[in-house]
Amino acid sequence: MKISRAAAALPMPKPADVAAAVVLPSLVSGAALIADMQYGSHAAAVELITAVATGKLSFVSFAKKWSPALSWGASVASLAFTQATITGAVGGGPAVYAWLVSIGVAGAARAVYRHHTRHDHIKVEQESVKLQTALIRQQMAAHQLVQRTTPEPVQAGPDLTGRTVEETRLRTVVWELFKAELLGCTVERTRTGWTAVLDLPVNLDRATLRAAWPKVASGMGVAGEFMLEDGALTNQLIARFIDGDPLSAVVPYQRTSGARFTDPVLLGVDRFLNPVWLDLAYNHTLVAGSSKFGKSTLVRSIAVQLADRPDTVLYGMDLKPGAPELTPMLPILQDLATTPEQAHALLDWLKEELTERGEILARAGDQEWDPQKHGRPAVWVLEDELAELVRQGDDGPWKKTPASKKQESLLALMRFAGMHFLSATQQPSRKVFGGTTDARGNYANRLSTRMNDADHRRFIFGNTPGWEPGKLDAPGKFLLQSPMHQVPAPYKGMWLTGDEFRAEVARIGATTVRAPVGKRLILPVPGETNQDRVRAALTKYGNATRKELETATGLEERQVLKAIEGLKPLIERTDAGTWRLVPGEVWEAQAVSVS
Repeated sequence: MKISRAAAALPMPKPADVAAAVVLPSLVSGAALIADMQYGSHAAAVELITAVATGKLSFVSFAKKWSPALSWGASVASLAFTQATITGAVGGGPAVYAWLVSIGVAGAARAVYRHHTRHDHIKVEQESVKLQTALIRQQMAAHQLVQRTTPEPVQAGPDLTGRTVEETRLRTVVWELFKAELLGCTVERTRTGWTAVLDLPVNLDRATLRAAWPKVASGMGVAGEFMLEDGALTNQLIARFIDGDPLSAVVPYQRTSGARFTDPVLLGVDRFLNPVWLDLAYNHTLVAGSSKFGKSTLVRSIAVQLADRPDTVLYGMDLKPGAPELTPMLPILQDLATTPEQAHALLDWLKEELTERGEILARAGDQEWDPQKHGRPAVWVLEDELAELVRQGDDGPWKKTPASKKQESLLALMRFAGMHFLSATQQPSRKVFGGTTDARGNYANRLSTRMNDADHRRFIFGNTPGWEPGKLDAPGKFLLQSPMHQVPAPYKGMWLTGDEFRAEVARIGATTVRAPVGKRLILPVPGETNQDRVRAALTKYGNATRKELETATGLEERQVLKAIEGLKPLIERTDAGTWRLVPGEVWEAQAVSVS
């Protein structure tokens, strides 16, 4: 292999070069014979030196791979001058012999060179094929070795790392349960926990995730409660996490102001500590709950907010002995019915007022009452313990026209006229809500604190699952059902202390405007004699017309006038034609003697 490479490295001789190697020595030899004849041995010496010099040049040219023309030309010149030297030194005979030898040497060199050149080229090609074949086999063996020794590639899973611990855990749990990667998961901290907005992939819909959420919550490993709601996009689900019980703390009373009776009232806060507002206008409201769980506080906070509005008046009905719940509200009430007789009078007055307001609306061509336009304020009737109205107002002389039937009719009719009931009860039942007709349906707003009797819930919220006031675990917590609150959830009412309540009643009562004489509600007053009744009516209502005195005392016109004559000079007639008690020390002294 080394010889072949050396031969291949030599410059390629041309036929002209070989011809020169044969012809030139002959020409040089002829020239040398002529030179020898003239110059003798001196010419042979010069030719020898030239032959050696050109031979040296030829050797160096071939060794350093210079130009092929130079290499072969120097070689030919060396042979030519060698031939000339021989010719000049030995004469013509040896010169012919030397010429023949040079021809033979040149031919043999040519034949050997061509042989080696041709066969070396073939050998080089064969060796190249063998080397390429061996290289391919080595590459195949290396590939097989890599396949046998390299472990199976592990498919990379999704990146479940989030910006928060909750986000990372949510992504991980959803992937483990559904093999679905959330497109987005934004977690934000709230005052009561955190909220996550989940962007779902195409292989996971909201219904599936909702149904499996208990497993997701279990996988999260957090102690608290989740609330789910649909997001703005069809592939979004919002999960709100509530840490612990945010409603365990007391919610302080917060005074609110309303310019009109249509403004909502503030009840308290929800589980996210957001304020909870309730629209009372054109809706009746029912508040239920067992004793000592915050029902009365709810009613009080609603009452002081309503009473603080310039276009609203409040009336009360509390048939419990002494009217303990509503008596403290007298400064902000237009009147308070505390007996069955007064309750019937209040219901009858409401019916008359409803008729008058209906006529006013008909003349104006309107459908709903507006105090600013129609001239009379919105009315709220606060009823404490609705069951007492049924028990005391349905028996005795009122059996033919029981109070429950009167109220049932009013509940169905008077909302459009800006007249409302705010009813409270501890003992909800079918009889309380109208007997054969379930008047509970007329209460659009329903609130309930804790109920000790689990069966009572169906009389407040019906049989819809989830509305369980018996599960409320602390005073002040309540459930709320209204046109805007259809999902069962606990709320916490504001805590209105006794001092705060009295202060609010005094503040609002100082500016409460009473209904004008002749247009106000007059309730029957107690008294053993006719004079006692007249005096009691004037004590309660101040100035009163004769007709108002008749309504208050239940007496006829002649009986009222006779009682007035008997009370003079303790009472007097005003320039407006009304009667009033004479003010001053004279009345106080005589009143003591009369009593």
